[in-house]
Amino acid sequence: MSDEPLPAAPTPEPARRLSDTARWLWRAQGAFATGVALVITGAVGREAPGGALWVLLPLAAFAIGVVAVPELRWSRWRYEIRDEEIDLRHGTVTITRTLIPMLRVQHVDTTRGPLDQLLGLATVVIHTAAGRTTIPALDSDYAGRLRDQIATLARTADEL
Repeated sequence: MSDEPLPAAPTPEPARRLSDTARWLWRAQGAFATGVALVITGAVGREAPGGALWVLLPLAAFAIGVVAVPELRWSRWRYEIRDEEIDLRHGTVTITRTLIPMLRVQHVDTTRGPLDQLLGLATVVIHTAAGRTTIPALDSDYAGRLRDQIATLARTADEL
């Protein structure tokens, strides 16, 4: 155990949410993944005993992957950009909280996959020596402004 005192108060929980459209992005991704699973299990299920079960399982997975998981994932995703850190909280079952000091940010960019482009979304990618961290499914224009804000704060923190 360390003799160092703990901070007076914990860092407040992040409050900013992802775009509402994030749910539709994740629903589309879930529909695609479970659709592929349906095709595969449909082909296998015709040859296996208990064929109906092979169809019911992917249908249940479809309901979970397209309805429940995107909603839960969106409701738990939070972020906050502060002068000295980036605070992220996310997870579907297990909640992960990440604090990235601005001093550690090496560069930041935005990415847009085909589905993101169709829905007007973008992902902010924050690069540090430890790897990369993302803030997904933001409105495209806002993602660009957020990228610029983080880049400015990282430069400012570097100059201290």
